[in-house]
Amino acid sequence: MAGASLGWLSAGFLVNFAALIFRTIRWRTLIGGAEPPRLYATFFATATGYMLSTVLPIRAGDVVRPALLARRSRVHFADALGTVLTERVLDLIAILGLFVWFCIAHWNDFPQARAVIRGGALGASALLAALFVFLLGLRFFRGGIRRVHAFIGRIVPHRFRDSWMRFFDAFAQTLTITERPAAFFIVTGCTALIWTCLTAQLWLVFVALGRAVAYDSTFLINAVSTVGLAIPTPGGVGGFHKVCQWLLETFYRFDVDDSVATAVLFHAVGTVPVVVTGIVLFAREGLRWRDVQEVAGKDQP
Repeated sequence: MAGASLGWLSAGFLVNFAALIFRTIRWRTLIGGAEPPRLYATFFATATGYMLSTVLPIRAGDVVRPALLARRSRVHFADALGTVLTERVLDLIAILGLFVWFCIAHWNDFPQARAVIRGGALGASALLAALFVFLLGLRFFRGGIRRVHAFIGRIVPHRFRDSWMRFFDAFAQTLTITERPAAFFIVTGCTALIWTCLTAQLWLVFVALGRAVAYDSTFLINAVSTVGLAIPTPGGVGGFHKVCQWLLETFYRFDVDDSVATAVLFHAVGTVPVVVTGIVLFAREGLRWRDVQEVAGKDQP
């Protein structure tokens, strides 16, 4: 780790910060409306939310982010939360698509992990197909799916039911973005740029360490390491590093020390810019941890 190039690592930090900006633009475009939230308010909520999701063992930022935006704009909490789900769907499509691309391109290249490549390609392709079928169904049979959603909402406490339906309507409404070419172009373009940044930051770590690893290796690492990040530990510590260690040893013949060092640098490049930006904005706005807990605990801040 001490021998890594600080210049290339700094480039990785900047690329990760750029992803935060593209996330802000995408979210603001998805929210849309006659009066979209101000850019700074959206950036503040985005940076603070991702900071909290990074340092806490659950994705609390996905709730706090729309709550913070609702306090600083005229956007309803449930409406903003619906667009967060849309973002998650877009990111899932992107990460699965990149993974399938990698598997097809390297179908016979890793005999020691052929089962992972082929099984992963089939599983990811099936999930992608299911996602597209669901989205098409929601786009063309929205009324029927909404009635199902309302039926399920009967188990939700009465005071939350309005928010439950607002959440669904906000998510479904984002699918009509295909009818607005300019907004659709911005959202898809930002999604492509976000995942370009998230893969490039990993490749820059390889460059900083002087390791000649193909760029598309980051498609595999991003997809499989998501499993490690899903393990509920603070900041993904432990699970993410173990998955990266296994990938680098199995696919790229790294030894234990090199793989662990690389995983630690992956994690640093992927989290430090988000955490520092979030903390700076958190302090600038004079927020306290108690304020965040109060925001996250209300359905209509």
